[in-house]
Amino acid sequence: MDHTVLREQEILRLKEELSIRYNYLMGGILLLFTFIYFFIVKEKLFGYYCLSGAIALLSHVYLLNTFFPSLSLEKRVRGYLIVAPIYIYFIILYFWKCSIFQFCWLVPVPLGAYIFLGKKEGSFFSVYTLFIAVVAIFTGDIVPIHTRIKSYENIFRYNDLLSFGFNIVIVYLLIYYKDKIREQELLSIIEKRKRITLPITVDEKEMPFAKPLFEKIENEIVTNEHFTNPEFNISMLSTILKVSNNYISKSIRLQGYSNFSTYINSYRIDYVKSLISKSNLEKVTLMYIYTEAGFTNQSTFNKAFKQFVGMTPSEYIQIQNTGNK
Repeated sequence: MDHTVLREQEILRLKEELSIRYNYLMGGILLLFTFIYFFIVKEKLFGYYCLSGAIALLSHVYLLNTFFPSLSLEKRVRGYLIVAPIYIYFIILYFWKCSIFQFCWLVPVPLGAYIFLGKKEGSFFSVYTLFIAVVAIFTGDIVPIHTRIKSYENIFRYNDLLSFGFNIVIVYLLIYYKDKIREQELLSIIEKRKRITLPITVDEKEMPFAKPLFEKIENEIVTNEHFTNPEFNISMLSTILKVSNNYISKSIRLQGYSNFSTYINSYRIDYVKSLISKSNLEKVTLMYIYTEAGFTNQSTFNKAFKQFVGMTPSEYIQIQNTGNK
């Protein structure tokens, strides 16, 4: 199977895994609040509200798979992200007179939208979530919700701590999976361009010195000609080798290069020189040559060429033509 398809399947698998774990986590949190408000605080109205949310979260995957099996993960997530802030809105109103901490439950919504649906819908749900928050602020003193809560008692301080702590856990879960998904996306970008099989990874703990790492970097860059990809950067290399950017940068600097860009440009210039010697410059333009080598514009190319060769591309070509006569 094509590596691009495998990467896409892995990204979908990670998103489905995140969705399931999030459902179980939120369902468990709501069941805990159900217990607290049924048996400790004895606010059964809110207890039933939490219980209904827990049942909905823990059963909706089964129900959707049974009655709407063709519904995509994106549509399911989109529907949830529309309903969740409304559900949270009533929680905010319920605690309005004693706590504003319940606003923190809105924080994961735009982050989840960004992970599952992309930047555009992430922005939309950020605005949508902000709108719900503003509505809650303006209706907090207007919409009557029956509650026995009269003051900011100790039990509700613990409730705020639980809410804050659980939201940290939720955000961490989302960020953890976002990193794993982003890694697959970067690898997919590389594989689409070069159609390569990615190399064996390196564990930072197994490389006490920079030289062995630099040999790995050289092998990866040269073998797959990543320097010809204008979008290739240190983050992509870090993803391939599974080594931090800092380790890669230090290894490259210890070999005499000022930074990663200088290192990559050294290969690009060598490639340009090779193409110049092999090409008929009456039929091939200089722009074609430096674009093939990974440069995106002539000014950057000219600057790099002079840095490494000590003369302009035109001067170099003139010397080559003179030597070939």
